[in-house]
Parts: sequence; structure tokens; C-alpha cells
Amino acid sequence: MKRAKLGGVHAGAAFLLALAFVPRAQAEEPRAIAALERDAMASFVAGQYGPADENIRAAIALADNDSFNRLALLQGLIAARMGSDGRSLMGAAIAAHESNAWPRPVIAYLLGERKLQQVADEIRRSGNPFDIKRQQICELSFYAGAFAVSDGEARFGRQLLEKAGGACDRNSPLLPMAAAELAALSAQP
Repeated sequence: MKRAKLGGVHAGAAFLLALAFVPRAQAEEPRAIAALERDAMASFVAGQYGPADENIRAAIALADNDSFNRLALLQGLIAARMGSDGRSLMGAAIAAHESNAWPRPVIAYLLGERKLQQVADEIRRSGNPFDIKRQQICELSFYAGAFAVSDGEARFGRQLLEKAGGACDRNSPLLPMAAAELAALSAQP
């Protein structure tokens, strides 16, 4: 599915930029966001990127600072799978929103602002409990691996996705996504 361009900016990026400046009249609806995010992830796993994109856009429309970066990161990956420039989309969204909430360090790595090892070291040195550190390593490994695959770096991507598979809690929604990415890699010649 091709995206229309608006003055050199993809329509998706324009949509995200517009959302960043919309005042939030209502409080965040966490259950609705979580449900839309789960649906987006399930569609991603099924290879249905159009429905995944629709769900993640709806979730972003409800998001506040605490969930915006996580959703923008997922939308960037979905956009990459749809053939768009997911990094540019994330960059535009983050620049307009300017939130430093987790997973902003993962986005910084994907945008070339930080090195992968720097982000991993910061996670390890943080004062967070072990289970939070483990989830952050899961997220970093998954997204870094999935974007590496999108960039044609299958071997590096596979290593990171395998690391995500080992780091993600068995109830993490990223675990089936990592498994789907690894299965797709294995199906390639």
C-alpha cells in the first residue's frame, strides 16, 4: 500500500505531526490504548500491516507522554514493513512531541543519535528493578533487530531478535512479534 506524499512528507508523518499539537481534552484512556496496541501487534504478527497501522494510529490519537514514544516506535516499525520510511516517521513524531519517556533511548538508537551499546549500558546501570531492566532489554533487542532486518542486515537482526526472545517475559506482547520476525527470516532463502 503506497502512501500519498504531502509536500515531501508522507501523509502518515503529517498525521502524527498534527496529533502532536492537538490539545488533550480528555484524560488518557489506558484500556482503550492497550486494546488498540494489542490489536496492532496481533495484526503485525499476522502480517496484516494495514490494520496494524490503523490500530496504532487510533492509539496514538489517545496517547499522552507516557505512552506516545512506545506507540510511535511501533508505528515506525509498521511503516517500515509497509515500505515507508519508518525512521523518518518516528523522527518527525518525536521531534514534534519531545517526550523523553521510555522507549525514547531505543528511538534515539534507531535514529542514529546513540549507539546500541550505550542504550544497553544505560539500562543495566539504571536503578530500575530487574524485571523492568529485562523488559527494556527485550524492547531494545526486538526493535533494533526488526529494524536491522528491514535494513537488510539479516544476520545482525536475527541475533538481536533471538536475544529478544530470551529476554522477553513469556507474557510480553513482543515475544510473538519476535517469533514472527524470526520465522519470516527462516523462510527467506
